[in-house]
Amino acid sequence: MSTDVNHQKVSGLVVKGIAFTPLPQPLFDQLRPIEEVMSLLVQSLGPQVNQLIEQTGIPATEFERHFLCSTMIELPFTTQSVKWPDIAAQLQEYGVHQPDTFVNAYECASWGYSLRHYMKQAELEQRQAKYMIFSIIDANVYDFEFWRYNEHWQHSGFGITTVILEVESPLTDEITIGSAVTHNGVAEFATVVRRTMMKKAGAVVALPFFPVNVQIMFEKLLRGQPRLPDLHAKHGHCFGADPWLSLLTHGLNNKIEQPQRFMACSVALNGYYAIAELMLTPDTILIMNKEWSRG
Repeated sequence: MSTDVNHQKVSGLVVKGIAFTPLPQPLFDQLRPIEEVMSLLVQSLGPQVNQLIEQTGIPATEFERHFLCSTMIELPFTTQSVKWPDIAAQLQEYGVHQPDTFVNAYECASWGYSLRHYMKQAELEQRQAKYMIFSIIDANVYDFEFWRYNEHWQHSGFGITTVILEVESPLTDEITIGSAVTHNGVAEFATVVRRTMMKKAGAVVALPFFPVNVQIMFEKLLRGQPRLPDLHAKHGHCFGADPWLSLLTHGLNNKIEQPQRFMACSVALNGYYAIAELMLTPDTILIMNKEWSRG
């Protein structure tokens, strides 16, 4: 598989950095109060964000918005066991560039909808966005069996992810979002990916991690389109973090000597999907942290 950039086509969206911290399953030997669990996750996310920003060398003042996305951490907020303003305030202790908005509605595709919203806001305000940052936390905070293993994706993986993107030139169609209109959302998603890739020759796709039966379907529907390896056997399905963990792994295992074009792709069980055309460069910061300590 060749990942050399097609010099006739480049993306205006560049990955400045990706950081990932694996989370153990279960999080603790015994369940702990949810307020304590969320505070401990904040104590890992905050420093990870600062770690990535510092290594990219981007001034923290460059980040106007920071979206925190999740597929599974919804119940603590809907039950009012914890409140987002309290979590955001704890994060702000690590700096004003920390997450200020929590997005759960689009599940695994929430990062794409967040980016689209940010770009739309910048457009309405007639300003050019420069840097975008988002984080993803998926942790089985209640140790529910549903999140450990599910027939749709089998084994789950958990972690804390932070991604920094730079807008090098005005974006056109680099970010694609949508929702399936049929009951077979994953197959429809694969069709959308194939159609998008046909317009973006030279890009390599980073797909969500799924079990073998879904991988076979992707192989059939994508008809040999270049893509990064599926890491489900190693990590399980890590929800919205999958494509970013895929890119991180690729960058750590292969020296990036010139810009390489990719398409980061996520699909949610509820049918939402997100696709971002972007580039890894020799300057992209890639951080794989040690597994989170139970404390």
